[in-house]
Amino acid sequence: MFILENIRLAFGALVNNKMRSLLTMLGIIIGISSVITITTIGSSLKTTLATNLNSFGNNGFYLRYDVKPDEDGNYDYSRLTSDDFCTSEMLDELDKRFEGKYLVCNETALGAGTLRNSKNQMLTVGLDGMTEGSIKAQKAVLRLIGGRYINDEDGKQHKHSCVVSDVFVEQYFLDGSDPIGKSITIDIAGLCNTEFVIVGVYKFPAAFEKQLDPGTALMDKTTYVYVPYQVALDLTGQKKADSKYPQINVRADNYDKEQCQRELQNFFDEMSANTNAEYVVNSDQDDQKQNDMILTIITVVISVIAAISLLVGGIGVMNIMLVSITERTREIGVRKAIGAKSKTIRNQFLIEAIIMCLTGGGIGILIGIINGLLVGIIGTKLIYHFFPLYAELVTINVKPSFLAIFISVIFSLLIGLFFGTYPASKAAKMNPIDALRYE
Repeated sequence: MFILENIRLAFGALVNNKMRSLLTMLGIIIGISSVITITTIGSSLKTTLATNLNSFGNNGFYLRYDVKPDEDGNYDYSRLTSDDFCTSEMLDELDKRFEGKYLVCNETALGAGTLRNSKNQMLTVGLDGMTEGSIKAQKAVLRLIGGRYINDEDGKQHKHSCVVSDVFVEQYFLDGSDPIGKSITIDIAGLCNTEFVIVGVYKFPAAFEKQLDPGTALMDKTTYVYVPYQVALDLTGQKKADSKYPQINVRADNYDKEQCQRELQNFFDEMSANTNAEYVVNSDQDDQKQNDMILTIITVVISVIAAISLLVGGIGVMNIMLVSITERTREIGVRKAIGAKSKTIRNQFLIEAIIMCLTGGGIGILIGIINGLLVGIIGTKLIYHFFPLYAELVTINVKPSFLAIFISVIFSLLIGLFFGTYPASKAAKMNPIDALRYE
């Protein structure tokens, strides 16, 4: 009952001195809003990175090379040559041993090609040779709308299959017929004139569309045709057996990532036994964890710096409470004279300080969340303005940190308790006779 009465009196004191109360709470508001804004941005960056990585399929592993130490334990990097790189034989052994579980991500550009439609209109396309792993890594961009993707089996059988865009279908198949299974003949500049069979159609990404001028006519648009990686090697005269890879990316979809990483590490340890190189397998998750750790450290450090203003706000609360006690000395004397206990007086002013800090903290939390939302909106607009090619692929997720909000509420409460204790104790120790005589 007494607590509810003290809370009512505390709010009454705040309302009666609106401007003074607002100025007193300003330090708390600025400090809490700064902390919430910073933690919201940090949390949102981590969520955004995780979301966008997952949209591309966070199932990738990549091979990093380091030199093995010599007999004296020294690291002589001059010993590391291209002969120590991963070879196609190693990748074939990987595929054979794990029966297609791991998809290698390789691609090579074939350059530009031309062909003519039924009206003898010339079309220009770009050709890329891609493995099944590379295609799957770009599913978020190359969204299939018909047929299937090219795969490694097409490459092993040297099939001239291809995946084309919906824009290309409009350009080439003027009668609106189904392109799946149809053959097209492309004159690849500097290489040859060869036939491909369409096995799939992808949605031409808006990110690619923005590379074109707004007024580009349909027939003048250049789209991309994707063919099996092995077929691209065949057409360029490259021999797979001679290939050495300074960097290897591998995908493993729908498998336990930690187990895959251990499995790959053991495999490449075995493969590199007779080389000067030490192969280290890293994963996309490793990169994400490292990014999260860096963002967390930065967020915590900046939040601590911002929280220093809370101490300034707490001192302001103590100062204004001392002034308030001086102004209400006679009120304290009257209450004591009619029987109010020192404990009751102490609780009244302590609750008043806590209410002031919690109110300021609540306003600060609200402003901090609004600031975070505004940063998200502004960030999205900046991406669309400065990086329009990637705007469609990047989704900014604004996510307030509920832990930071909870800590802010507790911190506001503690500030009220800490900085309100001395003024409240001073009020409780007043002599009622001296207080009644105070003018």
